[in-house]
Amino acid sequence: MTDPVPARKIAELIGGCVVGGRAEMMVEGVASLNHPEAGRVIFVKKLTPELNARLGAVPGILVLIPEDSETEPNYAHIRCGVPRSAFARVVNEFFTNKRLPGISLRASVHPTANIAPNVTIGDFATIGPHAIIGEGTEIRSGVVIGPRVKIGRNCLIKSNSVVGQEGFGIDKDEAQNNLRLPHLGSVAIGDYVEIGALNTVCSGTLDPTTVGDYVKTDDHVHIAHNVQIGRNCILTACAEISGSVCIGERTWLGPNCSIINNIEIGVDVLIGIGSVVTKSLPDRVVAAGCPARIIRQNSVT
Repeated sequence: MTDPVPARKIAELIGGCVVGGRAEMMVEGVASLNHPEAGRVIFVKKLTPELNARLGAVPGILVLIPEDSETEPNYAHIRCGVPRSAFARVVNEFFTNKRLPGISLRASVHPTANIAPNVTIGDFATIGPHAIIGEGTEIRSGVVIGPRVKIGRNCLIKSNSVVGQEGFGIDKDEAQNNLRLPHLGSVAIGDYVEIGALNTVCSGTLDPTTVGDYVKTDDHVHIAHNVQIGRNCILTACAEISGSVCIGERTWLGPNCSIINNIEIGVDVLIGIGSVVTKSLPDRVVAAGCPARIIRQNSVT
């Protein structure tokens, strides 16, 4: 359970003001649009007359509404640019049961690892030699962090992910037997990155595999050796990125897509569900299919 919060503090967080109700009214938690409750905060993308009437029947509700909404509700509300994003900030700040920083007694942390203040490391996590973990980062249960991995500030690595183990680099010896190539480059992860559960982020061969600031990955994502991922990318469930791929900023990878090795993906690219990308893609396009083809320009602001 979290403590109630004055509506005024919620407004201050998202840069608005409380209208139609008391600024000091206490908000006890969050609710959905389908089940609005008294004393809760919700958000709406579009405030129709019917919805406005329904919300007006809920006492003590606080609603985040679009800034340009033509309706002026008679219940407590806050106008904001993007209500959904504002709601996410409110939930993260006030209504999430944050884990207390600290290292579990059941975690294994190598004595040469550099762990910043306010880091949380969960049960049965393993932190390898000379790893660096930035302030405010949370490493959940069962995570394996390999040697020399660098993780920035305020990151989240979800349960049972593996960061910094060897990639799959195979060559042949003189007798044509499979021979594993060493991967010594490790992994460098920026700030505010979230790595989903059951992800694999492989060590670079000589230089690090890199994941830029604010990148978010879903569960079951594979990032191979020598991959470079730009800032603010989103990688959804089961996306597979082969070795030495370079992905530009703000690119979105759809579920179950695959990208073959050694190609470049531009900035602001959207790759559709199940696509197989076999050729490099320029900036600001939408690509889909098997093999993936450009189907239109990506209209981004």
